[in-house]
Amino acid sequence: MPESSPTPILSRWQLAASSALSPFALVVVSPLLPELRRLYTATEADVQYVLSAYLIGLGVAQLILGALSDRYGRRIVLLISLIVFAVMSVVCAYAPTLEVLIVARFFQACGAAGSAAICRASVHDIHSGDTAAYYMSYIAVAHSMAHTLAPMAGGYAGDVIGFTGVFLSLSMLALAMMAWSWRAMPETRLRVTNASAFSAWHLLTMNGSLLKSPVFVCYAMIYGLTGAPFFAFLAAAPSYFVDHFGIQGAAFGAYWSSMSLAFLTGAMTSARLVKRIGRYTLIGWTICGVGFVGLGWPIVVSAFGATPVTLIAPLVMVSGLLGLITPLTLSGAIATHPQFAGAASGLCGALTMATSAALTIVGGHFYDGTGLGLTWPMSASMMAMVGFYLALRVFERRPTAAT
Repeated sequence: MPESSPTPILSRWQLAASSALSPFALVVVSPLLPELRRLYTATEADVQYVLSAYLIGLGVAQLILGALSDRYGRRIVLLISLIVFAVMSVVCAYAPTLEVLIVARFFQACGAAGSAAICRASVHDIHSGDTAAYYMSYIAVAHSMAHTLAPMAGGYAGDVIGFTGVFLSLSMLALAMMAWSWRAMPETRLRVTNASAFSAWHLLTMNGSLLKSPVFVCYAMIYGLTGAPFFAFLAAAPSYFVDHFGIQGAAFGAYWSSMSLAFLTGAMTSARLVKRIGRYTLIGWTICGVGFVGLGWPIVVSAFGATPVTLIAPLVMVSGLLGLITPLTLSGAIATHPQFAGAASGLCGALTMATSAALTIVGGHFYDGTGLGLTWPMSASMMAMVGFYLALRVFERRPTAAT
């Protein structure tokens, strides 16, 4: 890998803030979905594409931008991505139809993908081991804070300035982030002058090398599934809470934020626990907890009925567990091929968005109007995490195989 001299110094605050832009822009619109449904005279399933189009855009763009940053450098790709995000946010704000909004959200996500993939890759350009996990923990905490603040911000802002004002605010936020990154983000990977020009074949080759590694795939899929329960919940929960409990806007954002706070607590605790009990032990016990919640959640809802407590409390529990392992599984995946840190980061993000988008669509189309129907997609994603963890233990023959 090309080296830079002197070694670039990363700002953990700038990395955290940049990486938080993507989840913030995704979740901030969730309290606005009922308003969008009324405004565009759309069905519940149609409105879900405002979320799923964003997730698909993130997945596709991270796959490409991560590899592009390997070839041309992290900084330039990050700055261009933020410009795209700012422009497309304005288009979202004034979208005349739902179809235009959905397309604009796709390209808005393409801009957000740069900050999501490149910040993770930059960490692994310079650091490894515990130091990399330390920086990744900051990124995980920032993601959690974005999930915590976004629903409340979207709910309150939607009540005051409407969805147009929310998207214009996102555009201004991206421009501010671009100015900060211009000053604080160094180039961590020099231009690869001895490599062939970037092409589709180059992209396929890098990602093919990653996908041939079963350890990478298992780590990446565990990481990818950590967000799936929440996106599946977002697919139908806002409307269900409005129709059955009269909870909407900022009030629904408060319920959602309780999950994000639990994730935040787990992410902040992760770095300390991993030093005490080790990464493998921490991941193993956490996955056991996730499986327990995944199996027990539908049983609890069936036995006690669908209430805000029975629907939210299990997600709060699993949020704390997922906060513990998210930085560890992501670092484990990227560390398997450090020479392709950008591509690995992008592919992890792509797998995350693919699983989340699939569950968002499934949750919207197959939602049967019952509280129990909300739990099935999320429980399935939790049990899938258990399956990939068991496969990881088979492929990981030695403790150092993926580090």
